[in-house]
Amino acid sequence: MDSTLTAAQAAARATVADEPRGRIRLRDFAAIALQLGLVLLLLRQFQIESPAFRLLAMLAFAGFAVHAFLPLPARLPFFSALSLISIPLTLGLVNGVWLIGIGLVLIAACHLPFSFRVRGAILLGLGALLIGQRASLLPTPWSEAIWPILGAMFMFRLIAYFYDLRHDKAPVTLAQSTSYFFMLPNACFPLLPVIDFKTYRRSHYSTDAHRTYQKGVDWIVRGIVHLLLYRYIYYYGTLAPSEVTGPAEFLQYVVSNFLLYLRVSGLFHLVVGMVHLFGFDLPETHKRYLLAASFTDFWRRINIYWKDFMQKIFYFPAVFALKRLGTNKAIIIATLYVFLLTWLLHSYQWFWLRGSWLLAWHDMLFWAVLGLLVVANSLYEIKHGRNRSLGKAKKTWQSTALTIAKTYATFWFICILWSFWTSESITDWLALWPALKGPYTSEALFFPLLSLLVIVLGTVDLPGIGAVTAPANGLRPWLRDRAITVAWALGLVLISIEGVHTSVSAEFATLMHSMRSAHLSRLDNAKLERGYYEGLLSVDRFNSQLWEVYSKKPANWLDVENAGIRRFTGGFGQTDLIPSFVSTTKYGTVTINRWGMRDQDYPQERPAETLRAAVLGPSTVMGWGVGDGMTFEALLEERLNREPVSKAFKHVELLNFGVPGYQPPTQLVSLDKALDFQPNAIIFVATGREIRRSASYLAEVVHKSLPIPYPELAAIVKQSGAVAGMDETEALKLLLPYGPEILRKVYGRVANTSAQRGIRAILLFLPQVREGSWQEETPETLRIASEVGLEVINLADVYAGHDVDTLRLAEWDDHPNELGHRLVADALYRRLQADPAILFGRAAGGAGN
Repeated sequence: MDSTLTAAQAAARATVADEPRGRIRLRDFAAIALQLGLVLLLLRQFQIESPAFRLLAMLAFAGFAVHAFLPLPARLPFFSALSLISIPLTLGLVNGVWLIGIGLVLIAACHLPFSFRVRGAILLGLGALLIGQRASLLPTPWSEAIWPILGAMFMFRLIAYFYDLRHDKAPVTLAQSTSYFFMLPNACFPLLPVIDFKTYRRSHYSTDAHRTYQKGVDWIVRGIVHLLLYRYIYYYGTLAPSEVTGPAEFLQYVVSNFLLYLRVSGLFHLVVGMVHLFGFDLPETHKRYLLAASFTDFWRRINIYWKDFMQKIFYFPAVFALKRLGTNKAIIIATLYVFLLTWLLHSYQWFWLRGSWLLAWHDMLFWAVLGLLVVANSLYEIKHGRNRSLGKAKKTWQSTALTIAKTYATFWFICILWSFWTSESITDWLALWPALKGPYTSEALFFPLLSLLVIVLGTVDLPGIGAVTAPANGLRPWLRDRAITVAWALGLVLISIEGVHTSVSAEFATLMHSMRSAHLSRLDNAKLERGYYEGLLSVDRFNSQLWEVYSKKPANWLDVENAGIRRFTGGFGQTDLIPSFVSTTKYGTVTINRWGMRDQDYPQERPAETLRAAVLGPSTVMGWGVGDGMTFEALLEERLNREPVSKAFKHVELLNFGVPGYQPPTQLVSLDKALDFQPNAIIFVATGREIRRSASYLAEVVHKSLPIPYPELAAIVKQSGAVAGMDETEALKLLLPYGPEILRKVYGRVANTSAQRGIRAILLFLPQVREGSWQEETPETLRIASEVGLEVINLADVYAGHDVDTLRLAEWDDHPNELGHRLVADALYRRLQADPAILFGRAAGGAGN
């Protein structure tokens, strides 16, 4: 590293000057330690983020206790070592060593003894090599798990670091470099604020240690509050576009989507607050962005680190280069240039996190519109002057009322624009607007009044209330601010205790039970299910937890799908499995027989003295993620032949008609195909959310103008008012109220068709491996099945007593693994052993039919 001796000498001289600021009294340290103990309780009680993060939080807090009393010259190397240790602790030894090794190579390239341009070219070459590896164009000896974290550490910080090496002549130490890039707790977060390197260095013990540490605790608690508010909105506030049927739902949709950003601001407060514990008095990452009074004000307040990064690296150099065109033209061009780069860098960021480029029209339009609004606002401020809302100004009632009005208008405009950005497509967003024609009830006033109240309280100066990080001008304000932090922490810990929240009310206890665990919302669970079979468009926004789940997913995870196991056939079913197909996957061999079934090669004609049951269902039946012979259908067939439960038949054949992506209406296509194989029984497998899936599939059929060969379903579509070619979201709005009736017609057709042919018809309810909102439809689904005459086998508790991680394929894929299939097969066998007549008929002890 260049200038190493000079850097060490400079650091030593700075240390002598900073020594008094680095000291902390024992009583102050004890107060900080007690608050960190409360924070650990909060993290545990509410399961904040991942177990790995909670482990790193304990490591960081224990490290803080040592760090605070080390000699000042030893503190930065200690923090650097602690940060390096956290990486293999989180990612595993092999992945951790590889990540650190790659990072050190990139850092070393910045300090090679060559000119700045040559070093830049070398970095671009290394970057191109890593891009090729991230895109799976080149092989890698390490796991894909390191890419999101490596990207978070280097994709933007390397730009800031290299820029400061050129423009800031102050020498750089090894500890400064390594702690900056490998910063604790980066190993747990693929999304982090872009901390400026120059600011990072200069902020180290730039003020009193006690105040810096206390600010860190305050921000950590504030981040936890943000994350809990996000969790409540994420679980209970978000709506699917198809659920937006009136003005009240429209307003709820746009506000909730914007407020999901609380997750980002919460994480940023959490991360930067933790860095404060090691002496870095970094500036705020967000500044009350809900109270922005203009578009430029919004840009200045939200993700401040990103704004500063773009201004420093791109905006100011562009303005300087264009100044010959005049101030206004330079500002316009530079601002639009910054927002164009923000769009491109957003896609670049997504590439490192997910391995694919994010290029969508509505994404580009969002940044273009926001950029034009900021330009217009900036020109207005140049002409008329700007009221610097981030500072203190003398307020009158007139100015306060005007600020409230401007803030209110800005908030709603940003909510609308944000809903456009987070929509899956432009047509989906446009389909929301007809909801405003609906009836205006008192419920439609809730969000307008609530947002107005928040803005008024945030704008009007109230005595005794201030930011918990405001500098104290005496003992009382300082104690008051600390009391606010402690009160938040104690209050949250208190209501998280089961004995406390259960004593309030059953509803509150249910709410707290939900808030105390991190899981995907009902909407993201539905998207995750869709994501098994199709590319997700809306996981490209960093507000939702789903993008984080998908950021961990290997690019080639769906190798069964990518191997071309399905083919498009057109018609109502759209797809089926390719006959006579064999593929070797990481889960084992996948074999499709000549009939397009993942099963043995049975003859079409049923053999004598054989019980043949056709098993209809989606990917769970087909056996997504397990090898041949390990599906529950294959395991059950083998055991029924090995350990018969009935003497009615000499042999048992279970024919697997499962097709990935099939929904309840699509199973009618499988039923038609299965009847050619002369089954004695039909086993229709339901896996949850059957009612909504039925309506959703018909909405897709309507949108694609596909023929509906089943008159009873076509009649419902006609009755709903849905017409061929209409937007899918609009069609779903019309069809959702008919969801139960659609499912009744599907189940009824299975029951009636089977009865006419003397076939036993069974509905097998197979739950998802993880509990969730999909269970809400289960009672009605089973009731409909019973009412139309299907024999019901309910395996709702088949996974009871097993941890979900031992049952599913991966965090991003809830399909059952081999253990899950084995549990299902065993449960089915026990049920048939207790009552063979369900499958073998009432004369189970007699001769077969």
